[in-house]
This record gives sequence, C-alpha cells and structure tokens, in this order.
Amino acid sequence: MMMLEYWNKAHICGLLSVRFGLTSYLEINTSTTGFRYIEASQLGFQPCMRLVYRATEPPVDGLPVDFISADEDIAACLNDVRLKGQTFDIVFVDPHHTYECSARDIREAFRMVSPGGAVVVHDCLPPNRTAANPSFFLGEWCGVTYKAFIDFVLGNPDLDYFTVDADYGCGVILKPKGAVAKVKNWLRARRVRALRDEWRAIGNDFDAAFDRFVTDKIRLLRIVDFRLLRRKLL
Repeated sequence: MMMLEYWNKAHICGLLSVRFGLTSYLEINTSTTGFRYIEASQLGFQPCMRLVYRATEPPVDGLPVDFISADEDIAACLNDVRLKGQTFDIVFVDPHHTYECSARDIREAFRMVSPGGAVVVHDCLPPNRTAANPSFFLGEWCGVTYKAFIDFVLGNPDLDYFTVDADYGCGVILKPKGAVAKVKNWLRARRVRALRDEWRAIGNDFDAAFDRFVTDKIRLLRIVDFRLLRRKLL
C-alpha cells in the first residue's frame, strides 16, 4: 500500500476537527518527535496545548510549551493537566518510540480526550524491520509504537479505530460518546476477539510481533487510504 508522505499528521487532525467539530487540542511529543505543532496551532484549536518530554532543548519552532519534562517522567505534567481541569477533543501522540513510552502516552492520551473525541498516534506503519527497532537510533526510527497502539485497541475491543496510510501511519482511536455508541461498539468487539487472542499470544517478542504485523497489518490496524478518508470526511 503506497504511503502518501505529502499528507501529514497535521492534515489528519485538521480533517477530524472539521468533520466531527473538534475544537481543542493537546499534543504529546518529545524534543525529537512532533515537528508539526506550528501547523496544528494554525488550525484554530482553542485551547491548543502541548506536553513535551525528553526536552533537552527548546523546540525549534519557538512556540510555547505548556507542560514540560526534561526526562521521560511525565507524572508532574499529567498532574498539572488534571489540576487545570483540562480535557481535549483531539490528543495527538508522537512519543519516544520505545514500547514503555508509547504505551503510557497512548493510555494517558485516551484518559484526557473528551467523549466523542479522538486520539491520533503517529508512526503506526513502520516501513521496515529496521525502522521498527525497539531501541532508539538516529534516523528513520518508528520504534514499536505500532505494537503499543495495537495492544491498546485490541485490549479495549469496544473502541472504534482505524489507521491512515499517510506520514508513517497515523492511528486514530475514537472515544465513545453515550450509551448507544457503547452498545454499537460492544457488538463490533465480539468480532475481534480471535484476532486479539492471536496477537496477545505473541507477548513481548518484538521480532514475532513485526512478522505478524507485516502479514496482517490491514486487519490489525484497519488501514484506510488517506484519499478515501478525505473524501468521506470532507
């Protein structure tokens, strides 16, 4: 499936905001991920905020950072968000791509997103095994964010989700709103239990996970073509 790299993660957040009337935005990223916050800030979100960790230097875009941590510990940042009583219609996650950081960031993003809102997760379609290395390296590193994303959505089978085949893959998790949505998603969940059990059997074997990902990524990620998504949402 061809990757449409000229459509980026900011475009996807913009499409979701227009289609579903999503007006507030939080970005969770590091000093070496993200890089599209300036585009998000120009989309008119209010508030439009970001949480940056592993922040060894100021962001190159020169825009303010609302919640910041010098290392991978974001507990104080999360407490600050909660103390401010903030929830968001879109939470965009471009984490440090280890499994631990990715899983935590996705989990916390889902907690902070409003019912009816969306979590968007970057780097869910690593192009090759090298890019999917679980350990950091300089260069085209997607890490194992894809696995953390699949673990989360299959571990919560009542959720609706899909992955856009653009900009290294952007996973979208839609947070249910109301009892009708919960019933609808529960009925859908019954159809994914076998897939969930097969995926869980892999455990923490990242090589085996990538092998399964390569052969079954369309089902695992529910991949959609960006051009089709744009026609559907606009």
